[in-house]
This record gives sequence, structure tokens and C-alpha cells, in this order.
Amino acid sequence: MRRATVLAGLVVGALMLTGCVGNGAPAATPTTSSYSSAAASRLQSAVLSVSSSAAGGDPAAALSRLDELTVTLADARARGEISAARHDSISAAMALVRADLQAAITAQNNVKPGKTEDPGKGDHGNGD
Repeated sequence: MRRATVLAGLVVGALMLTGCVGNGAPAATPTTSSYSSAAASRLQSAVLSVSSSAAGGDPAAALSRLDELTVTLADARARGEISAARHDSISAAMALVRADLQAAITAQNNVKPGKTEDPGKGDHGNGD
């Protein structure tokens, strides 16, 4: 659970630095004017979905939500709702988040089912 909390924090932190999340408005940066409020709202919603999945300990779902965020970001750029510089900044943060999520998925896949962290504890065949 601790890993999920850390991962969710990384998601929000990385995307907050790019202005995707906040108090309903983009972060106050020199490029704020290159970011429509409609795009900010859609992107913030998508970021919340990514971070909720990560916090819930489901990096695979978070990765899927990140894929959706990628589409939302590309759509905002195509509509001219977000500048190229902002798009690139958010994309760079998303790449870092994607790497963290993929590492979390790999770590989950490397845990063997039924294997306990303390080999001295467990069922030992007595049905408990």
C-alpha cells in the first residue's frame, strides 16, 4: 500500500509541475495563457483518474488512464487549446509517470502468488 501512495504522489507531483492539476485553474506560470480553461478541466479530470488508480494500488489501471490522458492531451493540442510548449512539458512529465507505472507493474508481476515475505510463516499444509 505504501508503494501505491508514493506512486500516486509521483503522478500528481509530476503533472502538477506542468500545470495539469490545481485548484480549478492552471498553475501560475509564464505559459498559463497558452492553456484554455476547458482543456485544463479535462486534463485535471484525467490526472485525477490516473492518480486514483495509482493510489488504489492498481498501476495497470493507472497506466490505462494515462493512455487516455495522452489522447486527451493530443486532442487539446489539435484543437489549439494548449500550446506546443505546454503539450511538450506535460508529455515529458507523463513519460516519467509512465516509467514509474511500468516499474510498479513489473514489480507486481515479479511477486510470486502464495509466497509470503516471511518464509517462516504461512499455511504449512494445516489448512489455516
